[in-house]
Amino acid sequence: MQLDNIIIALRQRTPWEAMDLGVMVMRKMWPIIFLPWAIMLGGVLAFSLFTEYKGLTYFSSFFMWLIKPVYESMLLFIISRGIFKEYPSVSEVYSSAGQWLTTGLKTSFYFWRLSPSRSFNMPVSLLEGLSGKQRKRRLDVLHRVKGSHASWLTIIGVHFEYVVALTLYVLFFYIAPDTAIDFLTSSMSAGGNEELWLVIGMCIYAITLFVLEPFYVAAGFMLYLNRRTELEGWDVELGFKNIAQRIETIHQPDFNGGELKHNGLRDDA
Repeated sequence: MQLDNIIIALRQRTPWEAMDLGVMVMRKMWPIIFLPWAIMLGGVLAFSLFTEYKGLTYFSSFFMWLIKPVYESMLLFIISRGIFKEYPSVSEVYSSAGQWLTTGLKTSFYFWRLSPSRSFNMPVSLLEGLSGKQRKRRLDVLHRVKGSHASWLTIIGVHFEYVVALTLYVLFFYIAPDTAIDFLTSSMSAGGNEELWLVIGMCIYAITLFVLEPFYVAAGFMLYLNRRTELEGWDVELGFKNIAQRIETIHQPDFNGGELKHNGLRDDA
C-alpha cells in the first residue's frame, strides 16, 4: 500500500465515523464502480431468471443471496485500489477475476457466509492473502475491542435492504395500481401468477443490491482501514513522511548566480 497516494485523511476515527466515511467514499467512486457492477449483477439476474424459467424456482431465489460475497469481493477489489488512486477499467477488473472470484466463492460456500462481520473480514483474505491459522490470528487482533461494529453494519444493511425493497414494491403499486391488484388477486387464486411475482421479486432484489451493496462494502472496508491505522500507526507514519518532505524542501539549496536561497529567503553570507 502506497500511503502517500491515499485519497482520505488518515487519522484515528470512531467506528461510526469510519462507516460514514465509507459512504462518502462510495459516493465519489460510484462512476468507477457503476459499469463493472452493472455487468456483474445483470449477468447474475439473467442466470437466476433462466433457472426460474427452467423450473428451478427455489434455486433461482436462493442463488442471488448465496453469492453475495462474490459481488462484495469484486466491489472490494475496485474500492481498495481506488482509495489509493488506482482506478481499474472494466477489462482490468474482469481480467483479475481469478483473484477476487476465488475469495468470493470460498466465502459463499464456507461458514464465513453467515458471519455478520463479513465486510470487515474479507480484506484479510482478499488484500492480505491470509488463510488458515494466520487468517484466524489476524482476525482475532482486528476484532479486539471494536469488532462488534462490523456486525452492527450488517444488521443495519439488512434493514436498509428491507426498506428499499418494500419501497420498490409500494412504488410498483403506485405506478400501476390496477395491474398490481390484478396480479395480486389472481396469484391468490388457484393457478395464479406466483411465478410472475417471483420474477418481480428477483428484479426488485437485484435493484436493491445494486443500490446498497457498494455502500455496505465501502463502509466495511473503511472499518478495516481504520482498525489498521490504529494498530500500525499509519497516520503517524504518514505525518513523519510529510514532515521529512517539508524539511527537505526547506533546506534544498538553489544556486542562482552565486546566491543561496532557502525557501524563497535570500542569504548572501
